[in-house]
Amino acid sequence: MTKQLSKTKKNILNVAITLLVLVSISVIFMLVFMATNIIYFDDGIHFNLQLFQSFKDSWVGWVVFILLQTVFTILLCFIPGVSMALIVVCQALYNNPIEAFALSFISVMISSTIMYALGRFGGYKLCTKILGDEDCEKASDLLNTKGLVFFPVMMLFPIFPDDALIMIAGTLKMSLKWFIPSIVIARGIGIATIIFGISVIPFDKFTTAWHWIVFVIACIVLLVLVFLIATFVNKQIEKKRQSK
Repeated sequence: MTKQLSKTKKNILNVAITLLVLVSISVIFMLVFMATNIIYFDDGIHFNLQLFQSFKDSWVGWVVFILLQTVFTILLCFIPGVSMALIVVCQALYNNPIEAFALSFISVMISSTIMYALGRFGGYKLCTKILGDEDCEKASDLLNTKGLVFFPVMMLFPIFPDDALIMIAGTLKMSLKWFIPSIVIARGIGIATIIFGISVIPFDKFTTAWHWIVFVIACIVLLVLVFLIATFVNKQIEKKRQSK
């Protein structure tokens, strides 16, 4: 009963923190847009769309977007799917897929580096304070039971708690020789899949339930295939370790 009550309090606290962060994000956006005159007051609130377009396509807009995406990814790391949602937002804001990919890739690399550093130098206790005991425990179990081979694989798919896994990788002091290529390649492929997938896959032509069923089945088959390959590679590595 006490544990359940404690869990309820934690859930309420998480919701309160989430709402506070979302309000803070809204305030930051408003301040940035007001400072750049994108939002101005003249007998009411007005949004200067033309100025917004020119601002977001300038180098200043790129820097601001990278900083905002990086900060929001770290602040909202305890919410599943935040990183993917921000990538989708980037794709919606920037019609050029290459531009959207570059901005999201840089932001994700920066946030991943910070999350790894927090785990490595802050330790497991800091991880639990930021992400919660449950997420840290799940991420730790995934890395300990599935092995390092599965780390880049899990970075590919949004169904896994990627930010938690990165922090745990830091607490486990994962080798930078393995961590950096895993993040660059796996998260790079993941970002490209989201951005270019949205641009390439003709979702507007999915007019029947059958189209969506085929699409979901194809995604599941791809997921299973990737994990089968990772399992095979992991077994081969284990055999070599045992033979030595």
